This record gives sequence, C-alpha cells and structure tokens, in this order.
Amino acid sequence: MTINIIDPHLHLFNRSLGDYHWLNSENPPFWPDKSLLQRDFTIKDLAIDNLTSSLTQDKIKLAGFVHIEAGFDNTKPWRELEYLDNLAMESGSCKKSRTVASINLLTTPLDFNQTLDKLQQHASMIGVRHILDEQAYSTLANHNTQRNFARLNEVTGLVFELQLSLADESAKDVMPLLRQTIANNSQLSFIINHAGFPPTEINSDAWRLWQKHITTLAKYANVFIKCSGWEMTDRQYKMSWFSAVSNFCIGAFSIERVMLASNFPLCLLGNKLANKVGKKLGNKSYQDYWRDILESTLIKQCSKKEKNALLYDNALKIYQL
Repeated sequence: MTINIIDPHLHLFNRSLGDYHWLNSENPPFWPDKSLLQRDFTIKDLAIDNLTSSLTQDKIKLAGFVHIEAGFDNTKPWRELEYLDNLAMESGSCKKSRTVASINLLTTPLDFNQTLDKLQQHASMIGVRHILDEQAYSTLANHNTQRNFARLNEVTGLVFELQLSLADESAKDVMPLLRQTIANNSQLSFIINHAGFPPTEINSDAWRLWQKHITTLAKYANVFIKCSGWEMTDRQYKMSWFSAVSNFCIGAFSIERVMLASNFPLCLLGNKLANKVGKKLGNKSYQDYWRDILESTLIKQCSKKEKNALLYDNALKIYQL
C-alpha cells in the first residue's frame, strides 16, 4: 500500500539568487545549529518516494507540497515565485505544488495592490504571508493592514498564513484584533502556522492559554491549522507531545481543518531522541520526520479516512492543488 503525502509547509532555498537575510550568521535568530540551514535546498532534497514505514511496511510518496516564503527577497517578493517557477521546470517534477509569497501588510494600499498584482501573475501562487510574531499587535492595529486585508478578501480562494505565538501572554491583547480581522474577512482563509507554537509543558498556564486561543479561533469557519514546526520550540521534542498537540487541534478544529506538515528544512534541526546511554543519534532527515509522524500514536489511532485527511486530502482542498 502507498501512503500519499502533501507537505503543506516547507521552504526551498537558493542562497546565490536570494537574500535570506535571516540565514546569515551575524543576523538573528542566533541559533547554534543555524549552519545546518546555510545551503541550498531543492526539490531533489524532498526525495521520500518509496520510503517504507518500518511498522506497517507501507510505501510513502510525496505527492505534492506548498512552498512558504523564506525571505528570498521581501522587497520584491515576486522574485521568489520566478525562482520557483524556473526550479520546477528545471527539475521536471510532476509533483503538485503551490506557493505562498511574502507581502508587506504595512505598506500603502497602492503599493500593496501593485505587489499583489505581480504575485497573481504566477499560476502557482495561492496565498501570502506577513510574519506577525512579536509585532502582531502593532501590525494588526495599523490602518493600512486592515485596508490591505480587505483587498485580500476580494481575491477568490486566497489564503493568508497566520504566524504568531498563541501561548504568549501578549496574545491576550492581540486576540480581539485578530478575531475582528478574521470576522471582517470571511472570504479569506486564515491558516495558523506551526499550531500556534504550543508550549512543551502540558498543563502549564501557557498550555492552558494556548488551548483557550486555539479553541477561540477554531470557531471561525475560515480558519485552518497546520501542525508542524516542533523543532522551533524544542530541538529534542517528543512524539508524545506532537500527538498531544495534534489531538487537541483536531478536537478543536475537526479532522477536516487540520494538516500535518514538516517545516522543511528547519525540521532537520530536530534531534532524534538520545539512546539509552544518553548519546545523541544525530539530526533527523526529511525521511526520518515523516516516518516518525506515520509511526506516531496520533496516526496509529486514526482511521484510514482520518489519516488521509491529515496527510493529503485537507491540503489538497485548502491549497487547491
């Protein structure tokens, strides 16, 4: 049996063509293992076809992916889409693919519309992202931002990638603005990145705050969630935590609005669990990542239909692949 996967959150890099300011050692984030990312990553690095699960012996096939902007050129974000168009042609890949471009919500509506028009000239473009993170409140409170969201709402089938921590105390102030933005733009699909960065300490105050905000956002029919980015919180995360987070998201959003993703190549920063003598076994590969997902408690307890929804069907529908 073959298990088809669509990875709805990954990044491809070409450092000779793009800027990638954040990848330079002298710039934040100052991760001690950032050197692992300071190279090119292409479609060829996504080779998991015919990978076999050691538990089920099922073959795993990457049937498609969604490239999320990676800071290629945030002043001219259409350049990243041009690079990806050429990359697909050069590789001869027949995989289904979509792209999510960078866009600046704070710019004037005139500049915003001009940028959006250029992005829409690329057939693979399905959505945009402006990373909110610590600037979530100031960004959402900006008048230009709200006018620009209204413009995005006019584009049929567009998605906005929503990246911010829902476990941070500052999220309490952000939530009223975020809820109003989502309600005002009901034709736009909002997709929470990395499960809203849940804390690793289950039953902590931060965990309960994250649960509250997830439950609140799940009430909006135009909000979806991607479970990924575990290594961003804990390089040595446990799969039991992955299952707990994903199960809660499924309970809040329903199986039809949750997607499992990799955050490749950042998922390579996730260390395998130490062995019995405490010696690290090295960093995960892309293949390791998906094998761990398929052998997790979460997937084991899913029916075939539920598993297909999380790994393939939901991404296929939401990103119109």
